[in-house]
Amino acid sequence: MSETRKPSVSVVTICKNEEQDLPDFIGHLLSWVDEIVVVDDGSTDASCQIIRDAGPKVRLVEYPMDPVTGFAGLRNRGIEEARSNWLLHTDVNERIPAALAREIQTAIQNDQYRAFRYRRLNFFLHRPMKGGGFQDWNKPQLARTGFHHFENVVHENCIIDGGEEYIGQLDEVIWHLNDDSYKERMYKSVVYCQEQARRLHKRGFKMRWWHLLLLPLLEFLRKMFKRHGYRDGTPGLMFALHASTAMFKACALIWDEQNRIPRSRIEEELRNSYQPAKRNG
Repeated sequence: MSETRKPSVSVVTICKNEEQDLPDFIGHLLSWVDEIVVVDDGSTDASCQIIRDAGPKVRLVEYPMDPVTGFAGLRNRGIEEARSNWLLHTDVNERIPAALAREIQTAIQNDQYRAFRYRRLNFFLHRPMKGGGFQDWNKPQLARTGFHHFENVVHENCIIDGGEEYIGQLDEVIWHLNDDSYKERMYKSVVYCQEQARRLHKRGFKMRWWHLLLLPLLEFLRKMFKRHGYRDGTPGLMFALHASTAMFKACALIWDEQNRIPRSRIEEELRNSYQPAKRNG
C-alpha cells in the first residue's frame, strides 16, 4: 500500500521595497511551509538581496507590474511560479499566528474544497481595529493550484473556479499589520483615490457640486457609525476622517475630469485681451 503524500503549501506574496518587513515575514513561515514565492515589482532597496539570502525554500521572481493588469497581474505571476498544490496568498506585512497555521494544515487535507476563506485582524497605526469596516475582510486566498486566479488592477480579488460551493471557511484570523505610519497611509491613498474615481467614472456617475459635500460625509458616517469605527476610539475617528477625505479626492478627480477647462482656452482669452502697446514719442 503506497503512502499518501500530504498536501504541500506555498506562500505567495508580492513585494516592492519591503526590506523592513521581509525578514520577519520570511522567518515566521519557514518552519511549516514548503515554499515562499516573492514576486518583486522592481525594488530599489535591499529586498531582493534579503530574498536571495533567505535559503532554498524562498524564491525570488522579478516581474515589473503591468499597468493594465496591475496587482492582479503580479499575483497571477506568482500562481504560475509556485510549485505546491495549495497556495496561500498574503501580503508581506501579514503574519500567520500558530493557530491559523495549524488550521490551514488540517483544512487542506479536505478534498471537498478548492479554497478557504479566512478573516483578518487589521492593525491601523499599530493598533488592532474592531470596527470601521476593517472587520469585514473575509476572502478565499488559500486555494488549490489550478482552480483560482486574481482580478482587478487595485484591491485585487481571488476568483475560485466553481464559486461558493467549493469554498470553505476557516475560524482563525491572519494579522495584517498594515502601514508603518500615517504618512505611508497617505502615500497609498493617492493610488486608491484614483482607482475609486475610475470605478465611479466607469459607472457613468455625473458629479454635481453637492456630491463633493454629501459623498464624503456619508463615507464618514458609514465608517464611524454603521461600521462601528467608534469602537476604536481616536484611531477609529482618524480612519473615518481619512476615508472621508479620500472619497472627497475621488469626487474631485471626477468633477475635474467632467468639467475641465483646457489651459489653451485660458491662454487664448489672455492673448485676445492684449492691447498693442504704443510707444511714447
